[in-house]
Amino acid sequence: MYSGNRSGGQGHWEGGGAAGAEGPGAAGTLSPAPLFSPGTYERLAPLLGCIGLLGAGNNLLVLVLYSKFPRLRTPTHLLLANVSLSDLLASLFGVTFTFVSCLRNGWVWDTVGCVWDGFSSSLFEKSSSHKCMCDAF
Repeated sequence: MYSGNRSGGQGHWEGGGAAGAEGPGAAGTLSPAPLFSPGTYERLAPLLGCIGLLGAGNNLLVLVLYSKFPRLRTPTHLLLANVSLSDLLASLFGVTFTFVSCLRNGWVWDTVGCVWDGFSSSLFEKSSSHKCMCDAF
């Protein structure tokens, strides 16, 4: 099964030939080719790690302060806490899969992991930006 996610890339089956071309048949497997060079993965991993840690830490701090101080429990601050919760979940679920993959120089999850990563990232990021957009109107 060919499930590469490369923009413009052509997958190659072990045993020769392009993916989808006549040749090895259904028994062939796709040889994993990294999308970026190892140096790029080495630069992306600390960057994603910092984004994940800062995003989780800052949003967790906002939620702790909101729950600790009763005078912050106003409707406006509730909206901010809601956005902060959404951003916290986005930083936890949206960055973790990609961070681990960067540490291993390529996508290491199966199809279910890919679907979950895309779904969770999309859900949490869109819900966060939707709340901000609704607040602007």
